Amino acid sequence: MAVWRLQVNTGGTNAANYCLKNHVAAMGWSLRELTQAERSGIHTFLDYCKLARTQYKSFDSVCRMVEDVKEGDLLWMRSRNEGKYYIARVKANSTWVFREDAVQMDAANQLTNIDWYPATDKADEESVPGAVATSFIKGSTIQRIKKNGVEEYSQMLYNRVHDSALDLFNYPDPALSLCEKHFYSLLQPEDVEDLLALWLYDTKGYVCIPSTNKIATPKYECVLVDPNDLNRKHIYIQVKKGDVDLNTDDYSSLNGEVYLLTTDGNVQNAQKYSNVKVADPTVIYEFAINPDKSHIIPENVLYWVKFLTEIENNRLKFSACKGIMFDTNISYSDTDESEMILGNKIAAYGDAKRYIDSFRKDDYALFYSKGRGIIAVGQIVTDTPTEVGNEKYHSVRMIVPENFNGDVKALPALSPNEIKTILKRNFYWASTIKTPFLTGVQVEMLIRELKKKHISAFGKYKIEY
Repeated sequence: MAVWRLQVNTGGTNAANYCLKNHVAAMGWSLRELTQAERSGIHTFLDYCKLARTQYKSFDSVCRMVEDVKEGDLLWMRSRNEGKYYIARVKANSTWVFREDAVQMDAANQLTNIDWYPATDKADEESVPGAVATSFIKGSTIQRIKKNGVEEYSQMLYNRVHDSALDLFNYPDPALSLCEKHFYSLLQPEDVEDLLALWLYDTKGYVCIPSTNKIATPKYECVLVDPNDLNRKHIYIQVKKGDVDLNTDDYSSLNGEVYLLTTDGNVQNAQKYSNVKVADPTVIYEFAINPDKSHIIPENVLYWVKFLTEIENNRLKFSACKGIMFDTNISYSDTDESEMILGNKIAAYGDAKRYIDSFRKDDYALFYSKGRGIIAVGQIVTDTPTEVGNEKYHSVRMIVPENFNGDVKALPALSPNEIKTILKRNFYWASTIKTPFLTGVQVEMLIRELKKKHISAFGKYKIEY
């Protein structure tokens, strides 16, 4: 299958509303130069082509829509006035027609039976990947989006937003997970460049000179400076995405520090020159998913982190049970943690209340205390959450601790690093619910390790403190 984007600014008019209302994908080359009588003989696409050749040097986009767009392909459309993004699937009964009543708005060439759905509740620039948004900047009226990750993202999005009463079809979930390999596979080369530059800013205070990023140079992507160096030391970065090798010999002549990064290749002669450094792709990956750094990570990168965790969450959605590391939000109230554990419940307050709906009966709630880690584990025992004023909660059967007197600070905790080590994987920590969700087996592993901490701290597990 393929993913396409459709420009609907035809004839000076944005035809998005027309497409939405009439369930079509529409474009121009509508033969407005001819009379209605001359157009009345159009019954097949061949009829149209014979007339179109007399009026246009090229009508490739029409041919592409009719001949190249296939059943199962996905279409993206953007409304110019609202700036909203919509997605649709080409179905078996989607066929080409020439609509005389759409000639004057220059939208007569159409694919029928196209049901459009908003990409998200907002459906604006921040709600879609950058690879989708930038595909609308220039190009043909209809063209493929071939950027990394767009096909997988579009399939999963369509599964989530489409009306199953109108279309029973669902795409298979992509075989992706939150790991370094899949993370880099979804990024654009410029995303990796941004990450390296931001990591250098975060760790060394180096600042990028924006204009240098526009200069075509084979040896470096851009130039950075050290604001604290009165000698105006220059820093150069070179980034390669994928299985591409770099050699420090090629960069040693640059007058300044050089940082080389290849996401899946090797850097040859890594220790040969003192001014040429090698950036570890694993370190850059850890930087990108670090919750303490999320405020400086570009939206395009965070989008794919969240996308990978959502894929994994979808696999667990219909399993017997799952585990969710749930932030207790001590910044909202420093008493909520003890109240939840004493009250045998997992709760959220204010805008965060919606996250409680992620739980189902028999799921595990892992109480995550900011700055510490997992301090308690319980299992959901209610079918539906209870909402009282500004609070929404599920009742739980506490597993760890079994006895509790209210002193949260005395509770041992599994830190994020310990969690990663135990489960041999990383997570996206910068949200109320830490993702991806956990399997039952993973929860049991964490429960076992948390109980060990209780034994180490108090000499035995069942103890009141």
